[in-house]
Amino acid sequence: MNFQIQNAPAFSVIEFQLSSGEAVVAQPDSMISMTSGMRIRAATGNGEPGRGWGSGFRSLLGGESFFRAVFEASRDEQTLLLAPDSYGEILAVSLTEGERLYLTRGAYLAHTGGCQLDVRYGGMKGVMSKTGLFLLQISGPGTLFCQTYGAIRERVLGEGERFLVDNRYVVAFVETLSYELVRSSRKLTDAFFSGEGFINRFTGPGRLVYQTRVRPGGGMLRYLFNAVT
Repeated sequence: MNFQIQNAPAFSVIEFQLSSGEAVVAQPDSMISMTSGMRIRAATGNGEPGRGWGSGFRSLLGGESFFRAVFEASRDEQTLLLAPDSYGEILAVSLTEGERLYLTRGAYLAHTGGCQLDVRYGGMKGVMSKTGLFLLQISGPGTLFCQTYGAIRERVLGEGERFLVDNRYVVAFVETLSYELVRSSRKLTDAFFSGEGFINRFTGPGRLVYQTRVRPGGGMLRYLFNAVT
């Protein structure tokens, strides 16, 4: 299987070239076009046949769809074109056996290979930093495709190095990074009136991916709903 990210940075799409039996698992409603030798089925969790409803509910907790779309080639030389649901870039991440990556709400687009999808409890600090109670955990081997809003920024932290990011902008980070909720300023009034409040402090070593824009908000009710799901 080969893939190419095209039309970056604002209107990114992924074009896959597949041989017979190869498959791509993706978020529903992400397909733009495909050749006639592609077949589609609905699945939960990692997209494997026989997965129970529990994996679908765990996906909902991680801020993703209950079902996933599985696109499989029934013959050689097939093409599939996928796109995210927002303006921005697509990041491809190759994961080795046992390597784990954590995604924030809405960052998952697709994966290939043997990637395993699960949910990690983020605790109340996830609510306060606007990411929600749960994170989507992806482990290899395979290739993961993340969707971002705006452009992609990356930061590789050394051992003990610290970096602060408003979690609305965080896309993904490796499991070796630790993070904690901290106040953005020493004075509570400065934190409140600056509009930053509480932010996440990441400590290395590890890789952090964040985006340059935030999706438009839907008001207080939507914020509260996102925080607890």
